[in-house]
Amino acid sequence: MTKRRQRVLNAQRVPARAIDPTAINEHGITAFTPGQPPPPGPGIVAVDGTPRQFTFPAGYNIAQRPRATELTSFELLRQFAALYVGVQLCERVYLDILGRLELRVVARAGGRADAATVRRIEDWLARPDGERDLRAWLGAATRDLLEIDALAIYRRRRRDGRIWGLELVDGATIKPLIDALGRRPEPPAPAYQQFVWGMPAGLYASTELDYLCETPRTDSVYGVSRVERVLYCINQALRKQTFDLARYTDGVVPAGILYPPVNSEWTPEQIVEYEQHFNAMLAGNDQQRMRVKVAPPGFTFAGTHPQEPNVAFDQWLLNITAACFGLTMAELGMTEQVNKSSGETQENVVYRRAVRPLADFFARYLSRVVAEELDPGYAVTWGGFDEPEDFAAKAQSLALLVERGIIPPERAREMLGL
Repeated sequence: MTKRRQRVLNAQRVPARAIDPTAINEHGITAFTPGQPPPPGPGIVAVDGTPRQFTFPAGYNIAQRPRATELTSFELLRQFAALYVGVQLCERVYLDILGRLELRVVARAGGRADAATVRRIEDWLARPDGERDLRAWLGAATRDLLEIDALAIYRRRRRDGRIWGLELVDGATIKPLIDALGRRPEPPAPAYQQFVWGMPAGLYASTELDYLCETPRTDSVYGVSRVERVLYCINQALRKQTFDLARYTDGVVPAGILYPPVNSEWTPEQIVEYEQHFNAMLAGNDQQRMRVKVAPPGFTFAGTHPQEPNVAFDQWLLNITAACFGLTMAELGMTEQVNKSSGETQENVVYRRAVRPLADFFARYLSRVVAEELDPGYAVTWGGFDEPEDFAAKAQSLALLVERGIIPPERAREMLGL
């Protein structure tokens, strides 16, 4: 029995804190007081006074699809991420960053690494799910974090109970369950439920399925993905792309209006006939569009919209999206405003806001898995992505600490990722 469950059971004998609405405050003041707070509603507060995590809908666990309580669905987030080129460019940068990560298994503080044990753990992590290599596994996991902020990992086990692999599950199919206080149920109670084709499927305890969010919240069981943060910008960008695409197709707004002479003798039928003839000659014929056309004398032309798309607006939306992903325009290949000094600064920004947080997120999770399933004396870290000037400064500082006997050389080597 877990400590939290035992605490709740012990609290059953403790009455909830009662509030006397007629009691006079301790200062003896009776005029213009703030008043006594209303007493707790019956059945809302726990017997030991433990607060609920958030105001969840009544009957939340009963047949509600994943993310049904949120403003945006998982499907919408997936679609927006797939349609907008800015999100695809940012995801490509993250996938390229993953190729630079070098897995390192180190002994925890105070321990001594055994070469055979390190090799065994590294071999297992080389294919976390028993099929894909580590880079492909990290790429699929990162995509779920960036797009929907719902990473589901099933711990498949052997017949003897040992861990076989960490199998990725589409986070959009997983619904986190809650207990009466709005928190994750303790095992063996199910903590997650999968929905397939809109119907409830398997139930999984927290010891069977890991559900990770990059941005957890206290007012919801779901995280806030980077795509959701810039949802309106993406919506604007998609509408802008559709508008620009209409320039090269049959758009709803004409390129301009051709006015006949003021005192023209053309009948309405003749104007319609000339308009149809002129448009039919240009429709689907790029060569005719590039040639000079002659209109009858007296005709004037008035354009209805600019001839060139508003590229500055596209760049502004892309810049907002890149900033939300912790990237710079230079990382997306937009290097017009980049020089040597600014390039180094932008590289450091990407390191602090994109590379390091992502690497630490996966290092913490894999270290927990290694400690729980393989060997509690080892942890996972990464190398190959350190900020250029940081490594030299860190090495110099650690060398001074070792020289003065503050930390042992093994600890310094571990902190440098060597």
